Order: sequence, then C-alpha cells, then structure tokens
Amino acid sequence: MQYLGYFYIFVPLIFLVLIALRRHPSALQWLVINAPFALGIVFLWATARWEIPSAYLRPVFLVLLIVALVFGFRRIGEPGTRPGKLATIWNYTISSVMLVMFLGMTVIAFRGYPTPPNTVDLKPPLRNGKFVILHGGTTSLINGHSKVRPQNFAIDIVQLGSWGRRAKSITGGSNLDDYYVFGAPVYAPCDGEVLAAETSLEDLTPPAMDRKNPAGNHVLIGCGDIEVLLAHLQKASVNVVKGDAVRSDSIVGRVGNTGNTSEPHLHMHVERGGNVETILNGEAVPFTIDDQFLVRGDVFGNCKGGCKTQD
Repeated sequence: MQYLGYFYIFVPLIFLVLIALRRHPSALQWLVINAPFALGIVFLWATARWEIPSAYLRPVFLVLLIVALVFGFRRIGEPGTRPGKLATIWNYTISSVMLVMFLGMTVIAFRGYPTPPNTVDLKPPLRNGKFVILHGGTTSLINGHSKVRPQNFAIDIVQLGSWGRRAKSITGGSNLDDYYVFGAPVYAPCDGEVLAAETSLEDLTPPAMDRKNPAGNHVLIGCGDIEVLLAHLQKASVNVVKGDAVRSDSIVGRVGNTGNTSEPHLHMHVERGGNVETILNGEAVPFTIDDQFLVRGDVFGNCKGGCKTQD
C-alpha cells in the first residue's frame, strides 16, 4: 500500500510520454493506438488513491492528457512513421485488447458515481479542514465496502495536508502523528441518541490490523429510523455513552487507528433495521453529506468554490 503513490505517478507519466512522442502514419492509427492509454489515465483518475502522492495531481494529469493528445496528433505523418505490416497488426491487436480492458473497467468505475435513490442527508462528521474520500461510491473499483453488508454505501475519510497528501510522506509510515487526520474531532452527523459506544481499544501501529474488532473504538447513533456508525476512533477519545442525546454539533470522539484498519481514517456508514443497538447488521442505507453523494477522490471541507472537487 505504501508504495502505491509512486505507481499513481509513474504509470500515468509513462502513458503520457507514449501518447505524446510516438509517431503515427494516419489519424486512424493514432486513435487506435492512443485510445487505451488515454482511457487508462481516465481510469486511474477515477479509481486511484491520489491522496497518497497528492490529491492535487488528480486534475493535473487530465490537463497533461489533453496536452499529450494534441502534441501527438500534430506529429501524425512525420517521416519514419510507416511500420511494417506485421508490426501494424501487432500494434492494433494489443491496443484493441487494452482498449476493451480499460473501457470495461472505466465504465464499471463510473457506474458508482450517480447518487442512489432514497438517500438520507447528514452533516459532515469531520470539519475545520480539507478532507478526501478514500472509499466511496457504489462499485467495488471505487469503494471496497460496496459488497459488504451493511457497509455497501460506507465512506472512509482522511484529512489533507498542505501538499494534498494524507500524511507527511508518500509512504505514510508507522508514526500515527504523521497522518493529518489522526486526532481530528469527530462530530455527530445528526441529532439522535447514542446506541453503543466503545473507547478502550488500543491504537495500532500501521499497518497492523485488529480483525477481531473490525469497528475498533466507535460510536453508533440512532437518528430516527436509521443508525449511523462512526468507527476506528482513538483510544479514550469517545466522550459519550449509551443513552446520551447528541446533536449534529456534538463532538463524540477523535479519529484514531483502531480495529480493522491499516492507517488512521474515519469510517462512516448508515444502516436500518436488524438488531437495534448492534453494529454491522441490518440493511445498508445510502446517504449524502450536505446533499452531496461522495465518491472516491471527492474533497469536502474548507475548499474554494464548494465542497467537492470540480476536475
């Protein structure tokens, strides 16, 4: 996981170089050969965890893609661009296979973006900062929770530092304080009653995980007919107990690294039905934050022009 940041930088750069510098004899060949590389960059734009290298690189690579396509298009027909027949067949075959692969994966990824029906609207559980969605959406390519009931519409959130990263370094490291979200106050996202709370579990050193207590320290809040789970909280930070009334401006704990998590982040999902006062049961409920359905890569909080990135 810690080296994914380098992957997200170098793979799109390789694609961009190929698009910009390879010469083609015709517009048709330019299109066929470059289409899979362009789709590959779009796929990574939609699915990569850009907050590892820097969330600010996400829109940059789309701009660079346009520049590379224009530069490569202007080189069509330059001398020395007539490959042999076998080379042409090979290039077309490989490109076609890559095109089908990237097209299928990109379509699946973007199918997870639309807002599901019958959502409930909640307030942000993290405030006073800029935050990004690690997992969010309705397909597994952008949300690792999408096939796990009742977490199908869950979101995982981290905080961004001044360089657009979730930690002080690309690799993250084992020091919890290097993660900007660690210790951030967690707010109740709705008015309701605390149904369950846990605060005694130890914070783990990344990438250690506690699979026996998947939610770690957590707070479960009943808001009308729904239950909201806030998980992976810091040890001894939960300041509410079962039966407490909370409002949407109440701080209920702080982000930690407890439970089934490889690094500090806040997990949040909404469920309905099942065994009341028990986490991880019932039916998954889709939700929005301030009327926005958040998916991987979306930024909310103190950001210019609104609470979502507009790439």
